[in-house]
Amino acid sequence: MLIRTEAPADILPIDQLLRSSLKSEETADLVMAYRESSRITLSLVACDDEGQILGYILFTPIAHDGQFHNWQHLRWLLADPQAQDDIKQQLVSEGLNSLYEFGYPVCSVFGVYEDYQSLSFQPGKNFGFNAVHSLSPPNQLLICEMVQGAVDEIGEHQIDFDPSLL
Repeated sequence: MLIRTEAPADILPIDQLLRSSLKSEETADLVMAYRESSRITLSLVACDDEGQILGYILFTPIAHDGQFHNWQHLRWLLADPQAQDDIKQQLVSEGLNSLYEFGYPVCSVFGVYEDYQSLSFQPGKNFGFNAVHSLSPPNQLLICEMVQGAVDEIGEHQIDFDPSLL
C-alpha cells in the first residue's frame, strides 16, 4: 500500500469513494467546494499496487476566536470497506507527520476518543477547550498537540467551526 498526496487524477475516484462510503451527495459536494476554494491544507490517499484508492483523509484550517493560528482539523477519514482495517490509522499517522513537517503545531478532530487515543489525540476538555458544533455524542473534540506548548499559547478559547466545515 502507498500513501501519497492527492493528485488531480484522484479527484473523481475520491468523489466516488465519498459518495459510495458515506452515501451522501452533500459531503462529496462539500469536499469539491473545499478543493475549488483552496480550503484544503492536506489531502492524502491510500492506494493499492494497481493505483486503486483504498482510503482518503482531508485536513483543513480552523479558527480560534475568529483568528487562524496554523491549527488544522481532520475533516474526513474514509477507507474502502473491503480494504484492511489499519488503513485509517496509517492515513492519520502519515497526515499528522506531514502536518508536523509543514510546521503545523496542532490538529483537532471530532470523534470517539478510543478511536484516536493511540495516535496521541486527547479530549479537548483536557486542554480547556470548548467547541461550538452541531455533532452529538459520542463525538467530541479531540486534540493532537504535535508541538509541545502550542495549545498553551492559545489559552482557554472557544473553537468556532463553520457548520459547513463539519
